[in-house]
Amino acid sequence: MNYQIHRPQCHINILPVEILSYIFTLATHHTISTDIDPKRRYEVPFSPESVTMPTVLASVHRQWRHIALSTSTLWSSLSMSLEQVVRVKVGSDERAYTTFLDVQRLAAHIARSRNSPVDILIDTRDPEWDFEEEEECSSHNAATFFQYATFIPQILDLLFPQMYRWRSLTILSDTWAPLRVALERLSVPTLIKGSGAPCLETLILMRCNEFLGHSDVFSPRTQHMFDGIPFAALTGAPHSAQSHPLPKLRNLTLVGVHLNWAHLSRYTLGVALNEPLSHVSSCIQSLELSQHCREVRPTVDEFTGILKACPLLRKLVIRVSGPKFDAGVQRSDRPVSLPLLEEIHLGYTNVEDAAMLLSHIHAPNLISLSIEDANHIASPDIEDSGHLLTYLATGFLDLWDISTEAGLNHGVCTYYLATSKDSVAKTPFPHLERLSLNGVAACLIPFSLLMAVIPKLRNLSLSRTPNALLALLPIQTPFADACTRIIPCRALESIEVFCIEEQTRNLLEFVQREREQSGAPRVCNVDMHLEVSSADTGEEIEGYQIIEDDVVENPTAYGEWEQDPFAPGGVFNDPDFDEAYHYLS
Repeated sequence: MNYQIHRPQCHINILPVEILSYIFTLATHHTISTDIDPKRRYEVPFSPESVTMPTVLASVHRQWRHIALSTSTLWSSLSMSLEQVVRVKVGSDERAYTTFLDVQRLAAHIARSRNSPVDILIDTRDPEWDFEEEEECSSHNAATFFQYATFIPQILDLLFPQMYRWRSLTILSDTWAPLRVALERLSVPTLIKGSGAPCLETLILMRCNEFLGHSDVFSPRTQHMFDGIPFAALTGAPHSAQSHPLPKLRNLTLVGVHLNWAHLSRYTLGVALNEPLSHVSSCIQSLELSQHCREVRPTVDEFTGILKACPLLRKLVIRVSGPKFDAGVQRSDRPVSLPLLEEIHLGYTNVEDAAMLLSHIHAPNLISLSIEDANHIASPDIEDSGHLLTYLATGFLDLWDISTEAGLNHGVCTYYLATSKDSVAKTPFPHLERLSLNGVAACLIPFSLLMAVIPKLRNLSLSRTPNALLALLPIQTPFADACTRIIPCRALESIEVFCIEEQTRNLLEFVQREREQSGAPRVCNVDMHLEVSSADTGEEIEGYQIIEDDVVENPTAYGEWEQDPFAPGGVFNDPDFDEAYHYLS
């Protein structure tokens, strides 16, 4: 009894209830790292694993349970996945079974979150399927997977009464069936409490199959048409084109999911197309359209209509998607003005279409640009991106008739001299500070043209992009003193290179040395990552140990030294281990 009375209390229980509640909130709603797996480059609002954290905390003891149940924000993450599908054997026949959806946890979270804004994740992905495989699901889970589509209405029926406090809605699937059922259910107008989702900030629908975007036709063929007003259930009663039915919607992501694009811009986004920017108080700020086969992509007019409905856009991601540029489509004389747009990620399969897409956008304040050749890995041809790079440098679509002969380096210098004093008026993105090139193949001249007109560039990332490093070399101008050389990207502060050739390290060192000798400031942050196959792991190149660098998880900086295994303390020269082994033997 005396021990129990005078036993010291655990330090964490001495904390005030408010601080302990805040610690619980941090443990539950932890931030997801985007560096875990770039192949799954799409983010979700919260981690499904963190949904169980409130229950774990509430199970420690009575005080923690009282705090957890009193903190409604702990229970604001609502998640449903294949794990909640239960199979029950029926009768004596081993092949006879029935399935039902276990919604006990979902119902408990809905009740305990009370009036707090909620984040919803409906995940119907097959965990045994690879994101980049052609097949959509494993045969083992095929029956459960397709049957899950029938459970979507049941889940949404539980969630619809709480629509007035939805903060984010994310639906993920490997196949089209669950997404189509969800779209149909979300597009039926309803008059529930709150009349729609006035608090909705993020809407994400993803068909997680990167193979399908490279096809010309949609699959499955019998279900490619989807008409009606998208997300009419979220907007409440039918609205006119002059209203804004989703006033807090800021982030819209559609990956492998197509809609009636004209109705999306007219009714769902709800911003008047001709309304002055000063009169727009809120609209989409982050938009992603990715992995759409050519058949279901928006037309040029539909695409520009979507952009016009997002005048406050700050981030745009187009990857294996965008408008269909049919034969005869010309550059727009009036590109869509997006003065607040700061970041563009463009993954293309056709260089001319990519350049044409950018020509339809006027973003003078863009500071971050990511360009990626997104052609399928099995594609036999290498896309020459010179046309796109030339447009980025000059703003002209028809200038890519420059000869790529080695004797025209003088022409590059001449162009640089002509534009160095007026580069702002020529390049479409004069204030670019961050540039990422992934798989961009072209000769030296387009890279040189681009590097010459982005003097504010501070961060450069190159992945499998030959010739880009050479474009950073100082340029000897014609008819000038031999010591006078112009340095491209003089403000450069960091360079990150992903490569498969060890010789790139020597090239990078040469470029740095030449720039410094010409008076350029030293590039402080230089990271180089050597990508090798598992077959090459363990080999040595000039004293460096090749370490498998998947770039998917924590890329290992090239040239990182490993401890000598035969040195004292190494795996083959450990006195303590040798002594213990001798004793045991």
